[in-house]
Parts: sequence; C-alpha cells; structure tokens
Amino acid sequence: TFVFAAEFKPYPGSKVDNKATKDATELLKQSGMGGKATIYTTGDTFEKVNGFYKGIAKEYKMPGEEGVKKLPSGQELNEAYFIFDGAKDIMVSKLWIKIQRPYIGSVEMGKDFQVKYKDVRDVTAITVSEHK
Repeated sequence: TFVFAAEFKPYPGSKVDNKATKDATELLKQSGMGGKATIYTTGDTFEKVNGFYKGIAKEYKMPGEEGVKKLPSGQELNEAYFIFDGAKDIMVSKLWIKIQRPYIGSVEMGKDFQVKYKDVRDVTAITVSEHK
C-alpha cells in the first residue's frame, strides 16, 4: 500500500484571508474540536486549484457526496478534499484541506430549516485544517 505524506504548499498567488481565518479558528475553539484553520483565496478556477493539489496530496472523497451541488441561487458548488499526512480519512488526519468555489463564509439555519448562506464570494477558497 502506498502512503501519501506531503507538506502543505499554498497555491501560487493565493492570499490568506485574515478575517475568514480568524472566524474559522474561533469556530473550531467553540466547537471543542481545537486545531487551527487557515483560509487562502484565489481568483483562479476551482479546476486549476484542484489540479495543483492532485499532484501533491491524496484526494479524499466524502462518503455519500455524489453529483453536482447547487446553492439556492442556482450557482454550482464545487468542493474537493485532500489529505497530506497519509491518514485514511479527514476525521483522523492532522493535516488536510478543503477546496471550495464559491467561498461560503457561514451557514445559518433559518425558519422552517431553510439553510441561509452568508458571505458568498466568487473566489476559490483553500481551507487548511491542522490538528495536533
């Protein structure tokens, strides 16, 4: 069996989104999960960013997540996950990323359990999740 272990490399030209990083790290603390999240953004396409990480880390497919997801606006939601430390899944991984376009800053449950997406931006986001 081949074990994939690599070091995270920021996508070329991406920038850390300080506010989103602070919010995500605070959410981790509040949830009791701990760890650290860093969010990078780029104007490059999801496909280009996804292709970059396919050459570096092991892609992880979320169970049951098949097909195209769409936001209430009709916009397509693209997501991919990559594991850097050779773990079998992201639940036990100490270093993994999520690539997403568009970026969704937060999700809120509204009346009648309607999901509301907030801070939706047409950028590709790379969320780095690090745990000790």
